[in-house]
Amino acid sequence: MKELFQGRRFGFAPRAAIAYVAIGIGISLTLSDLMAWFAWGGNDTNGYVVVADWLAHAVTVVLGLASLAALAEYLDVPEEDRGIARLDLIAAAAAFLLYGASTFLRAFDVGASAVSPAPFLIAIAALIVTFVDAAVAANLYSAREWEELEEEPMREHRPRRRAATR
Repeated sequence: MKELFQGRRFGFAPRAAIAYVAIGIGISLTLSDLMAWFAWGGNDTNGYVVVADWLAHAVTVVLGLASLAALAEYLDVPEEDRGIARLDLIAAAAAFLLYGASTFLRAFDVGASAVSPAPFLIAIAALIVTFVDAAVAANLYSAREWEELEEEPMREHRPRRRAATR
């Protein structure tokens, strides 16, 4: 599992890519909240609130994976990069907790015409922390190079037998 989160089989560290996926979901969450608040696209904005609730769940799950990946990277980072890796781990965990709190508070507003200000502002703070986290992760892990893994043969190649002729 550690190799999966570190990206040894991929050939690159997926940590920064996971953070950028979280940024994309976070931006769409913020846009959904703004569409509900300003009633863009219709009079009944309850659909935007439901979409924002699902997006909040999705970004929380993605940031949970990002936190696990940051922990896996932190365990094997060289000593000179330990401080930046710690910042990455703290930022990923903080963004996860902030989006988790926003998701919890949104559960009370699903039937409303727009989300209340507290989950919206918490999501904005979490988006800012996620931007910082993605920048740190991209700078720290994008240049990491893994050693070449030895390829294991899928099966042994044997010469084909020829059919006996009569």
